[in-house]
This record gives sequence, structure tokens and C-alpha cells, in this order.
Amino acid sequence: MHLAAYVRADGAGRDGAGRDEALEREMTAVRTLSRLGRAAREEAGIKVRQPLARLVCVVPRDEAAGVDALAGLIRTELNIKEIVLAGSADDLVKVSAKGNFRVLGKRFGKSTPAAAAAIEALSSSHLQAFERGEQVTITVDGAEHALESDDVLLTRSAAGDLVVAGDGVYVAAVDPALTDALRAEGAARELVSRIQRLRKDAGLSVSDRIRLTVGGVQHVQDAAREFHTWIAGEVLASVFDVVSSEAAPPASVVVDLDGFAAWVTLKRDDTR
Repeated sequence: MHLAAYVRADGAGRDGAGRDEALEREMTAVRTLSRLGRAAREEAGIKVRQPLARLVCVVPRDEAAGVDALAGLIRTELNIKEIVLAGSADDLVKVSAKGNFRVLGKRFGKSTPAAAAAIEALSSSHLQAFERGEQVTITVDGAEHALESDDVLLTRSAAGDLVVAGDGVYVAAVDPALTDALRAEGAARELVSRIQRLRKDAGLSVSDRIRLTVGGVQHVQDAAREFHTWIAGEVLASVFDVVSSEAAPPASVVVDLDGFAAWVTLKRDDTR
């Protein structure tokens, strides 16, 4: 189901004007996480048609239950197998810092380089606490000084293999690792997209059945066979043959499925 189409069927929680404020907050969180998830996918260079195993999300604690209930919308929107809600972004994001020399100079004078070095030495956990509004101090010339917001220039990066995108308290991190199974499903989805485009180019109506043949490199053949029934249903193929040949016959169209060569022949099935 598309995000914009979702409504709560029972009408629970609506105010006097018919608005469900809790649901609106939850849907805003879901849309934000979906946007961040797409941004993380783009940074990883992975198209939405390629399924991914996991998306780790961070949301405010009072929105977690509602977002968890709507996780299916995020899975569908981002083509993700599993949504995991984390308590905080501390394990997902590494925060580093540099001193803002222009500001530090007014406070520390000739001790500015020492203050900047102390800031750079702060751990990621200390900097995350500073971001949350907790007091963090540095020692300069034997004296403790509380950091002020303008003293520090923060940089955020992924702490591990996940690709992270954040917006305030909301964080979405995709796992970019691709198993053979995920790659096969991605190839099948790309194949369907190409076939649908070929149907349109051939002037077929949306209800026309087709006779379809697919070949290509072994990866394409394996994916087409594994997802044979699903592909046939998506493209309305009454006949669907997968052949063990990389060589494209004269009447075929050669397509590139994210680096994997495939060829397709299709025609309207006039027997139905």
C-alpha cells in the first residue's frame, strides 16, 4: 500500500474535526524514514528495485510502537525485507569533531590549539551526549571548561557497514550487503521492468497476453527460472520460456539488468 493511501480503518483516536493526531504523527515519522531510507539507498548506489535485507530505524520513543505497527508500509516503499527499530543512533553513527577556531580564539586566546586538540580527542559517545544537550567538558591548561554549541564543528558518519541517513531525531540505516537470493530477486524485478517497457513500446494494451522467451548470462537464467511464476503473472505471459543461451537470436531485444546481459523476445498471444 502506498503511504499516501493509508488510513486507519477503525477511525480510532480521531479528534472533533475527524483528525487522528496520533496517526498523523506516526505517518509523518514513516514518511521521514522512507525519505531517509531512499537517501541511504542512493548513497549506497542501490536502486529501489533491488531488495535489501534490513533497514535499521531510530525514532522518538513515544512514536516507536506506532511506527512498528506501520513498518509494512516502509518495507513496501523501500523494498526492504526487515525493519528493525533501534533505541538510539549511538551504534549506527560515529560522531567526530573539530574545534571552531574562530569561536575558540575568543575564549581561550593562546590556548586555542590546546582546546581544539581536546575537542578532537573527545569520543563519539561524548559527542553524541553533547548533541543530546548533555554537558561535556574539556581540560585546557589544567582547568575544566564546558563546551558550548558554537565551539564544535561536528561530523557524522556510519559507524559500521550500514549506510546511514539522518534528520534530527530520525535515522534510517540500510544494510547494503547483497546475498545471492537478494540479487536473484533484484534481477527478476529489473527483468519485469524491462519487459513492461517492451510491451509498451510494442503498442500492446494492458490486458494483452504475451508469449515470452528470456535468455542471457547464467545469473539471468537462474533468476528467471526461480521467479518464473511471479514474472509471468506480472507481465501477463501465457507462455514463458527460459532458454540456456547467452547468444541473442535476431528477433530479440538485448537488455542490461544492472550489469547482467539478458535478451528478450515477446509477441502478443493471439490464441487467447
